[in-house]
Amino acid sequence: MKTMPEVHERLLVLVRHAQAGDPDRFRRETGRPDRERPLTAEGRQHNRAAAAGLHRLLGTLDHLWSSPYTRARQTAEGIAEVFDRPVEAPDFLLPPWDPGTLGEWLQPRLGRGQTGVLVGHEPDLSLLLGEWLCGRGAPVPMEKGAACALRIPDGPGRGAVELIWKLPQYGLRKL
Repeated sequence: MKTMPEVHERLLVLVRHAQAGDPDRFRRETGRPDRERPLTAEGRQHNRAAAAGLHRLLGTLDHLWSSPYTRARQTAEGIAEVFDRPVEAPDFLLPPWDPGTLGEWLQPRLGRGQTGVLVGHEPDLSLLLGEWLCGRGAPVPMEKGAACALRIPDGPGRGAVELIWKLPQYGLRKL
């Protein structure tokens, strides 16, 4: 299978965190905030298989960023193991995200010829995709564990981004 890094200017892969436990049950049983809610055992298992599929698609990875929330961080750590890359989880990536501000944040971090993965949450990811691809008011939903690759020729923002592929977690696991 042909890998993608050599055919893009900048490639940003957005990943929604894998399956996490029920938020109400977690809060009721632990008394801890939602940001600490972890992946389920099945979510971790599916994430490992999806990360392997992502590796088969991308080949290499230059940057791996994650929301600091536990479930996103655990998803990113599964990807990090496969690519042997560290996870960066700056507080800047706490939800909610603003598409314009996130684009400005990414611009100096994702250089030409580089591939970055960003793990996050809904509705932030669907709003971000909608803004970058379609304009405001047109969210592009991301299922749990799904990933999509965006070619960013001149920096993120409306009109500057091209969708290369979008796969559900199931599709990534089958690669």
